[in-house]
Amino acid sequence: MTTRRWVAVGVGLGAAALLAITVVLLLGRYSLQALGATEGDAPTEAQMGFPATAVVTSTGKECGSGGCWTVFDVEPADGVTQARLRAELDAQLGDRLPGTFLDPRSINVYTEDSGNGFEVRGDFWSRPAAP
Repeated sequence: MTTRRWVAVGVGLGAAALLAITVVLLLGRYSLQALGATEGDAPTEAQMGFPATAVVTSTGKECGSGGCWTVFDVEPADGVTQARLRAELDAQLGDRLPGTFLDPRSINVYTEDSGNGFEVRGDFWSRPAAP
């Protein structure tokens, strides 16, 4: 074989090994996440991905029968109306946020008017009602 072929074979084997290692690491992460899941797991502010027009004024964790959830008090940023913030929360968060590549768990979202802003609840365990 020529030198170029040896280099090509080496690069191909290296890429295959890297892909295999990546798959094993991701499967390991998903397995540990599933095995380590508890009713106390609740989403963080970063996982919720609030729009830029929202200001999170407080965050709290509450628990009940079957699981925990995070409560975010959200107010409109300066110059943003409450109606616009509600529309952006509905558009960006909706009723359920899909999981990500690194955290495949979906987040269930509930938004309620709280006077000057909104109370947004997020959890991993509840299921939305069937249509």
